[in-house]
Amino acid sequence: MNPRTVWAIARKDILDAIKNRYLLMSMILPVVLSVLFQVVFGDLAGAGTIRVAVYDPGASRLAAQLRAIQGVNVVDVESVEALQEESEDNAFGGIFIPEGFDRDVDLGKQPELTVYLNRGMGSQGLAAFQQILSQQVWSLREDAVPARITFVDTAGQPEPESSDSGVKKEGFRMDAYLLVMFLVMSLTMTGSFVVPLLLVEEKEKHTMEFLLVSPVTPAEITAGKALTGLVYCGLSAVILIVLNRGWTGDWGLTLSALALGAVFLVMVGLLMGSLLRTTMQINTWSTIVMMVLLAPSWLSVIQLPGLLDAVAHIIPTYYLVEVLSHSIAGGAAWPESAAALAVIAACAAAAFALVVGVLRRQET
Repeated sequence: MNPRTVWAIARKDILDAIKNRYLLMSMILPVVLSVLFQVVFGDLAGAGTIRVAVYDPGASRLAAQLRAIQGVNVVDVESVEALQEESEDNAFGGIFIPEGFDRDVDLGKQPELTVYLNRGMGSQGLAAFQQILSQQVWSLREDAVPARITFVDTAGQPEPESSDSGVKKEGFRMDAYLLVMFLVMSLTMTGSFVVPLLLVEEKEKHTMEFLLVSPVTPAEITAGKALTGLVYCGLSAVILIVLNRGWTGDWGLTLSALALGAVFLVMVGLLMGSLLRTTMQINTWSTIVMMVLLAPSWLSVIQLPGLLDAVAHIIPTYYLVEVLSHSIAGGAAWPESAAALAVIAACAAAAFALVVGVLRRQET
């Protein structure tokens, strides 16, 4: 392939996408939604006082961090019984921080935090309490999982760690979940909607025929369109990470997963654009494809039944979500993620081969 030809095609498409309001809005929608979530939910603690009971016999730094948060009222109690009583009557929840908690966190022992939830305070208040607690726990260490959180209701009954319709509680971080969801949304919308529209517009304007009969090869056309999609995927990913302060965890693994995921999704878009002929067809099929590819990011905190879980494993973005969820939270390593990365890479290679094959057939 001629790099100058590839870049010329990409440069033209990059400028065309900027000029097209429809395409531009599709690319920035995940960023807009992220900003909206930041405005609406980013500072729930400031919207009112969140009363939290704490039993902390070891005077941990976690309790000190909670006291320093504006809008959080920490009430110290002297026993587990008092903690349960305060949590049930007056507080959004209660936290039992065992003695030696700081030492165990520093040693990487992942000590257990027992957290009581007062269901009578409403879902929004509980969400704020859980988000604040999660953020503070994860701030204790950035290179490993700091602690295990066990949630129980104020009656003392443990909440199931997983059920057919329950949220996975242990290790859950709302901020990491939202960041992964927005990242996958951005890559998917750019890959499966913006990129195919760029190809279809060539067909509708009858410029694709000129490209195919020119010295430009199908591989160069594919590479140029792919480069356009990758540029926009990279820009949107960087913006989302900065907006959500998502620079924790294993950065090498996160960037590798994003790069492979972007290549795969851009190839999916090129394949769709090669097979479809009109903008209306793109609008219809892209919606279906996006819903399927985005599903793993929406359901990543849900323990799916056996059959649905098996179906989810067929969707390539399942492995992208899996790697990103663990790497951003600091709970993944390269050996454990190698298989998932290999699946994404294999899917990207297969999609690329299909795109080139379709373009060559069209050339003849």
